[in-house]
Amino acid sequence: MKPSIINHLISVGYRHVCTLLFVIPFTLHGQQPEISYHIAWSQPHSHFLEITMTIENWTAQSLDVRIPAWRPGRYVIQNYAKNIIEFQALAQKSTPLPHQKIDKGTWRIQTSSSPTILVKYKYYARQLDAGSSYLDDSEAYINPITCLMYIPGKELLPVSLAIQKPVDWKIAAALNFDKNKGVFVSENYHELVDAPILISPTFNLLTFKHKDARIEIALQGEANYDEKKIIEDIRKIVVEQCNIMMDIPFKRYLFIYHLLPYRFGHGVEHKNSTSIVVGPADFDNEKFYDRFLGVTAHEFFHAWNVERIRPEAIYLPDYSKENYTTTMWIYAGISSYYTGVTLVRTHLSKKEKYFKNWAKTIKSFQKTYGRKVMSVSEVGWDSWTKSMGNAPPNTYFSFYTKGNILGMLLDLEIRQRTRNKKSLDSAMRYLNETYAKQNRGVPENGFQKGVETVTNSSFEEFFADYVHGTEEINYNRFLKYAGLELKIETDEKVPKVFLGISTSGDEKETKIRNVTPESPAFKAGLDSDDILLAIDGKRAHKSNLDLLLKKYSPGDTIRVSVFRRSELHHFDVALAQALPDKYEIKEIENPNRLQKKIRKSWLNEAEEKKTN
Repeated sequence: MKPSIINHLISVGYRHVCTLLFVIPFTLHGQQPEISYHIAWSQPHSHFLEITMTIENWTAQSLDVRIPAWRPGRYVIQNYAKNIIEFQALAQKSTPLPHQKIDKGTWRIQTSSSPTILVKYKYYARQLDAGSSYLDDSEAYINPITCLMYIPGKELLPVSLAIQKPVDWKIAAALNFDKNKGVFVSENYHELVDAPILISPTFNLLTFKHKDARIEIALQGEANYDEKKIIEDIRKIVVEQCNIMMDIPFKRYLFIYHLLPYRFGHGVEHKNSTSIVVGPADFDNEKFYDRFLGVTAHEFFHAWNVERIRPEAIYLPDYSKENYTTTMWIYAGISSYYTGVTLVRTHLSKKEKYFKNWAKTIKSFQKTYGRKVMSVSEVGWDSWTKSMGNAPPNTYFSFYTKGNILGMLLDLEIRQRTRNKKSLDSAMRYLNETYAKQNRGVPENGFQKGVETVTNSSFEEFFADYVHGTEEINYNRFLKYAGLELKIETDEKVPKVFLGISTSGDEKETKIRNVTPESPAFKAGLDSDDILLAIDGKRAHKSNLDLLLKKYSPGDTIRVSVFRRSELHHFDVALAQALPDKYEIKEIENPNRLQKKIRKSWLNEAEEKKTN
C-alpha cells in the first residue's frame, strides 16, 4: 500500500488504525491477487465489447466482481449493469465456475479453489456521449468506469489492460503503456477507470508542449477546423490555467474531442485527460467556437478542481453507492466560473461578451424559483436523487449556475478585502498545496477555511447566507468592487403584465410547462400540463401569447381557458405588474483607483502584477 494512501486513511479518521498497521506487513510481503483486463470486439456493428477480466493468485473460496453504479463527473446512480450479457466465470482450464448475481451489479463466484479465475462478459456500447462507451465500425470509445468490473476491497491493487484492435486503428488514452508487455498499466483501478480511451483509424492527433508537459489533442470526426488555430487557442487556455494554479501537475494531458454533425454538448473531466463531445461542428460559426472553447476551459480546470483538489467524500470513491457531499457547487460551479475568467483573460472572449454572459446567467438564476427553496449545499447533497429533472417543479436548481455566481462574488470580495493583493486564484492555490499535493481530500468546510486563510478574515456570514442559506444576493454590492453595476430595467418588447406560466409546443397545441409558485396563474389554479386554449375567448398559443397579454394592464382580470385531462376548464386570473426583465452589466462612471485596479487584474485588461 502506498504511503499516500495510508496517510489519507489516517487523515480521514480510519476507525481501525491499529488493525491496519498490523496487517500492512503481511499484505506488502504476501502474494496479492493480480488483475488484468482484455477488451476486444468481433462484430462492431452489434455494439458489443467482449471483455475478459483475469484474476490470478486468488485464494478465497468465493469471489465478488462488481460493475460500478455511477461514474465520477455525474453524481447520479447509473445502470451500467443493464448492458452486460453472457456473463461467465471460468477456472484456469476454462472449467465453468458456479456463480450468482447477488444484487443489481454484483456477481458472486464459487472459485472451487482455483487460483486463476476468468470473468467473461459482453458489454453493450451504443451511447455516444463523453461519459459513456460506444462501438461501431468506425471507432471504439471506451470509458472503463462504465464497463470494467472490479473486486470490492481490491480497488488499490495494480491493474493492466490489453486492447485487441484492428491493425490500422490507433489509440489515444492518458494511460501508461508497457511496450514490453503490450498493455496499459495503472497503479490501481481508480487510475485505470479515470482515463477514457479512443480507438479509431481516423482521429487526428495534434500536439504541443507547455514547458515539460506534452499536450495532445485527438479530434474524431470531420470538420472544417484550422489545426494551427486550435493548437494556439488551446495552448492559451492551458498556459493561463497553469499560471492561475502555479502548477503543471501532469507530464502528459490528452483532450479527446468527438465532433458531431448535430447539436450536442457534453464534457467529462479526468485527472490527465478530458473527453468532449460537441456539435454541429462548424468552426467558422462563432457561437459553436465559443462553446468549443468554453467546454475546453471548463474541463481543463477540473484537472485541479475535483481531480486533484478532491472532496474528502469521493477521495477514494465507493462505486457501489451514493457518495454524499455538500460541496458540489465548488467543484462544478467554481470550474464554470474559471471557464469565463480564462477566456476573457486570454482575450479569447471580449470583455463585453463576458459581461453580457454574466447578465444572462444572473437573470436565469433569478428566474429560478428553486433558489428560494433549497440552499446550494443542499442541492449538491441531493444531486443523487433530484438532479437530471427528477426534482418536483420549482424546488431545485443547478449547482453549476449558483456555484459559478458564488465564484465571482468570492473573487471580488477577496480582492476587495485584501486591496487586490489576493484573489480566488490564491484560495485555489492554497487548496492545491494544502490538500492535493499532500494526498488529502478536502473536508466539507475546507474551501471556506482556505478562503479565510488567504484573506485572514471571516467568511462565516457569506457562507451562511449564500452557501448554506437562501438569502437574496445583492449583486451590486460585489460588482461595485470592480467598478461595475447590474442594471435591471423593464423590457419594452415584452408585456407589462405578469401571468406566471411558461409554455411549450406550437400553434397546434400549446401546453403549460410550468407555473411559478405564488404567481397570478398559480393563485388562480392553473397547472402544468394544462393545454392552453384561449384568453378571454381568443385563441391562445405559444406564438401569440405575449401579443395577447400586451393588451392588458396590471390589475386586469383575464379568463384563461384550458383542457385538463380532456375536460374544459376556465380560470379567472388577476394579472400582476411584470418584473423588470432586462439585465445588463455596465461599467460605472468615475471608478476609484482600487476599482480600476481590481477590474484590470481580474479580467487582464492591462499588464498588472499577479496576485499571490
